[in-house]
Amino acid sequence: MDRRVRITLPEPLVRVLERMADEADEPVARIAAQLVRDQLDQLSADGRRMPARRRAMPDSRPSERPPWLEPYGGDPNWRRQMWGEIVALCGRYPVQLRGLQDGWWNDAAHVEHVCALICWRQLLDDSARDPVEELSFQLHIAEFGREVAREPGGVTNAWTPGAPPDDWI
Repeated sequence: MDRRVRITLPEPLVRVLERMADEADEPVARIAAQLVRDQLDQLSADGRRMPARRRAMPDSRPSERPPWLEPYGGDPNWRRQMWGEIVALCGRYPVQLRGLQDGWWNDAAHVEHVCALICWRQLLDDSARDPVEELSFQLHIAEFGREVAREPGGVTNAWTPGAPPDDWI
């Protein structure tokens, strides 16, 4: 006997499902149901249980600040290393991050967001095994890119990745 189950998904995943449904010319609910069935069938075929939700940063200790946040009191080494990783992330995702405006590093929310994306990307590169994690990252970096592109400034104030500004180090 089949039963209906109602689930709630974050908006970015709903958009992915909608695109998949459009491509397959099927209702969203049918695509979602098939994905759930396929995953559950795979888990039962492998004799596995549902994977436990992974901690974001398994090596961080509760008394330490997360690695995407600058240590209390500031840390020039953290800033140098993070700047290099920021430039690398922008090189890897130039389209998604092209909306960053000159001086974005003076906004704590932008700094924390970009640094969190860096740490997330490193986790995926080092140990991800679930394609949903990758898709989620891709959706989040694209959404962040759209948000910063809507900020005032336009192309005349666009940031060009390069050496860190004097006020960063």
